[in-house]
Amino acid sequence: MKYDNFETAIYFTVYDLLDVEAVSKVEDFLNFVEKHIKVSKVYLETFRCSQDIGKEKIEKFKRFFHEKGIKTSGGITTSVMGTHDWEFKSLCYTNPEHLNQLEKIVEFTAKMFDEIILDDFYFTNCKCPSCIKAKGNKSWSEFRTELMKTVSQNIVLNTARKVNPEINTIIKFPNWYDNYQATGYNLKEQFKQFDMLYTGTETRNPDFTQQALQRYTGYFLMRYLENVKPNNNLGGWFDGFDCMYNIGSYVEQAYMTLFAKAKEVTLFCAGTLMSEQKILIPVIGHVFNELDKFLDKLGSPIGLKCYKPFNSSGEDYIHGYLGMLGIPLEPDAKFDTKASTILLTESAKKDNKIVDKIKTSLNNGNNVIITSGLLKELPSQNIESIIELEATSKKSLVNQFACNMQKCAFKNYYQSNKKVLIPQINFNTNDCWQIIVGMGESKNFPILLEAEYGKGTLYVLAVPDNFGDFYNLPDDVLNKIREILLSDLYVRIEGPSKIGLFVYDNNTFIIESFLQFNSDIKIVINREDAHLVNYSDNKDLNGTNVYGKTVFTVDLEPASYKVFKLN
Repeated sequence: MKYDNFETAIYFTVYDLLDVEAVSKVEDFLNFVEKHIKVSKVYLETFRCSQDIGKEKIEKFKRFFHEKGIKTSGGITTSVMGTHDWEFKSLCYTNPEHLNQLEKIVEFTAKMFDEIILDDFYFTNCKCPSCIKAKGNKSWSEFRTELMKTVSQNIVLNTARKVNPEINTIIKFPNWYDNYQATGYNLKEQFKQFDMLYTGTETRNPDFTQQALQRYTGYFLMRYLENVKPNNNLGGWFDGFDCMYNIGSYVEQAYMTLFAKAKEVTLFCAGTLMSEQKILIPVIGHVFNELDKFLDKLGSPIGLKCYKPFNSSGEDYIHGYLGMLGIPLEPDAKFDTKASTILLTESAKKDNKIVDKIKTSLNNGNNVIITSGLLKELPSQNIESIIELEATSKKSLVNQFACNMQKCAFKNYYQSNKKVLIPQINFNTNDCWQIIVGMGESKNFPILLEAEYGKGTLYVLAVPDNFGDFYNLPDDVLNKIREILLSDLYVRIEGPSKIGLFVYDNNTFIIESFLQFNSDIKIVINREDAHLVNYSDNKDLNGTNVYGKTVFTVDLEPASYKVFKLN
């Protein structure tokens, strides 16, 4: 039993399996689940927090699920108990006893299953004397990424494939993508080592969780890992932690995962879904049924190309904030030299040839958008060979804005409800132009700069100190940013922040509200006389021709979405 466009799985931790004294309890749970969700697979975990599970119990649960027509795969969580329940502690990968233990766990699991997934505790945060000595003069990131590459090959993969040559190995990468390398996740190497990837799309409720990951992050990361290993990013995995106060935040995790075209969705975990989160099952079942009705009508996701090198960081998790402005991103770990427009955030500083790549792209007639965070890092790479700009250490607190230059002034002026702290960028008048400014006392400061180089155009976007202040920019300022950044797409939106836009290459797109109130959104199509069909009710929308474009107005309720086809 499965959906037409994706499969669903439920993850059972070691604790879930040990807490269940009889198969009958799991059967009752499954009977309830299958009233709402078409379950294709379960992951049965063999190790977590120094706790393992015996062969007899695993075989019992395997038989039960197989008799129900549900596939089973193995799961491993390479963690030990921490001092606190919120403290995540890894195995020590310089400790021979821990390495021997891991080898035995992998061997046991590979004998039991033809597929193994490593939960996203497969990292190292150990700083014991042994690790400190092994690290030597390397940085922690250098030491740990090299260590985990070696452990992955020698301990995990060689052992699993020796025991079971047909094994399918999956590494789940966590939601904290900008910090992978700090704890040893080595995306650059591990995507080649493992057969498949899995994506942590659990953003939970960003207003309360310590990570504060914006909801669009789940979509962004799914697309990033898909482009890293095309057709081998198996699925997205999310949970209901911190979502019970606002169930919409749980639902939106499913939207982000499946809008990004996940092949499989894993719900974590059976134990909480059996108890305090049981109410989420009928809710997510309804969501899956509704999404399955139209996902096959969507093409491949497209958006503003975004370059994020392997094992890079800088302006951490900014992509989620930009996506929440209605700017669809299509990220990759490779610089796309053919992209007519490409976005580079501070993480691009990891590439020591980034200025040369920017220069080549501009000379080829493309647009390059860089953030103020990246600009600040580029003098060492000779950004002056393209343009003389300075990202200073000075700041400005502004709540008035202007855009659209007209002779020696600006045409349009706007005010925000809250003041926004922005970096001051020094530039040379008439060598580049201020497209949008924030206005201080008798002075203004660039929000978006434009400069020509070769056959192309360079843009510099000033990023607020608090990325969340993007949401405080006036709607018309956001509209101008969208207009510039999305000039290559056939569609963009106008309106407030926290409206997502998801675009596909067959003239279909989705708009979704992350807001808590009703809103009117304008859809702008880059040609006149365009026609839209709303897939929800198969009704045509009437638009208005405005300066060579067609503009449609639609209303969105909170936490809702609409799917459109452009004809």
